[in-house]
Amino acid sequence: MRQSEALAILGSGASVFLTGAPGAGKTYVLNEFIRQARADGASVAVTASTGIAATHINGTTIHSWSGIGLATALTDNLVETVRTRRKRKLQEADILIIDEVSMLHAWLFDMVDRICRIIRRDERPFGGLQVVLSGDFFQLPPVSVSGRNNDLIAPSAEYLASRERYMRAGLNPEGFVTESLVWRELNPVVCYLTEQHRQDDGQLLNVLTDIREGAVDDGDRNVLLTRLGAIPEPGQQAVNLFPVNRQADALNDLRLFEIKEEPHEYLAESEGAANLVERLKKNMLAPERLCLKTGAAVMAVRNDTDHQYVNGSLGTVRGFTTQSQGGWPIVEFENGNIVTMKPNSWQMQDGDTVLATVKQVPLRCAWAITIHKSQGMTLDRAVMDLRRTFAPGMGYVALSRVEGLDGLYLQGVNERMFLVSPDAVRLDGQLRLESAQAADTLASDGVGAFRARMPQPAAGEDDEFAQDVLF
Repeated sequence: MRQSEALAILGSGASVFLTGAPGAGKTYVLNEFIRQARADGASVAVTASTGIAATHINGTTIHSWSGIGLATALTDNLVETVRTRRKRKLQEADILIIDEVSMLHAWLFDMVDRICRIIRRDERPFGGLQVVLSGDFFQLPPVSVSGRNNDLIAPSAEYLASRERYMRAGLNPEGFVTESLVWRELNPVVCYLTEQHRQDDGQLLNVLTDIREGAVDDGDRNVLLTRLGAIPEPGQQAVNLFPVNRQADALNDLRLFEIKEEPHEYLAESEGAANLVERLKKNMLAPERLCLKTGAAVMAVRNDTDHQYVNGSLGTVRGFTTQSQGGWPIVEFENGNIVTMKPNSWQMQDGDTVLATVKQVPLRCAWAITIHKSQGMTLDRAVMDLRRTFAPGMGYVALSRVEGLDGLYLQGVNERMFLVSPDAVRLDGQLRLESAQAADTLASDGVGAFRARMPQPAAGEDDEFAQDVLF
């Protein structure tokens, strides 16, 4: 499907799943649709599955926008909290954008649907919002987190009941959004972009295409081998991508050591049971022991309540406050904001009870980042070691961060870097078929055909409609 066709379908008001290979123009189409919708007076909620992805589209996380946060089940208390804090935002929205949807769990997608229905008092999927999803299932799949603390905290009755519904439906709550309970009811129009807009001689693009189709051959391997051992020219900056945090941390430590000044050290403070505190420290992105120097490249790892930066914002340490003022790092972010970074809190809760808390300055060094954190970025140059890729799509995401072969610098390769999700391969043919059918419908019947498939509001809705049905 062409970009112009996707924009026409989006303009009809229909819910859409926008997909395609890197370089097909998903971000361009999203931004153009958002611009036009806002010009027409629509209220557009722009969100993404992760904080870093949200920074690429000037949005927020779907967790934050919906008010769900880190919850894994929709309880009565959570509904009341969202009603108190997010009711106005959820009711005012006309369009909900969710970018990088490949990293969104089916169960979370369903939770957002349910909370929108309840708060908006509308039985239609997502309370009648036009939902626009964007992403590529060949990239990184969701990281399973819904049951991450079940060995420490007994799962709630709501959590267990929700998992039983998925089991009865034969769906995987930890899978892609296509495994969600609401997917068939939402029935989004699939817009699979097929044009390619990257300025490449075709060599890297051919490799990426063969990875998607499971047809990697010796020709593809030989193309990549031409970049093995290549290094950037003197003075050229390149981001280093690694499969695991440990490798990224090692390079960050080296670069920090090369800055000839004494480091400023910040140790995390904690409260609560030792096993819960350790779990919190493992899951939070800020290191337990944070060392910084003037000139260090850093990334924010929490959202700022004053909206000066978000989770994923990149910046440079410009100095530190005096010891009498706390000695906190002063960071100039790429958006131009200069912020004194003070400690933030990570908490583990059971309902409304706080079981453990860890406080730390919400920063980490960012000369090197993991492949997971790079998803959605387009880089001029990237240095990567793919010998330890382990998740389906990890190698594909890393290789597709650069626009052309000349921006790719490989330090190590492994056959596992060609692995992609079997579910993505299974879905791809169906998504292409549905997209082609949508393009044919647009050509023969015009945009009116997509307005006709939008669900209409039911009469006599009330605020409690969903309590029996959804819980």
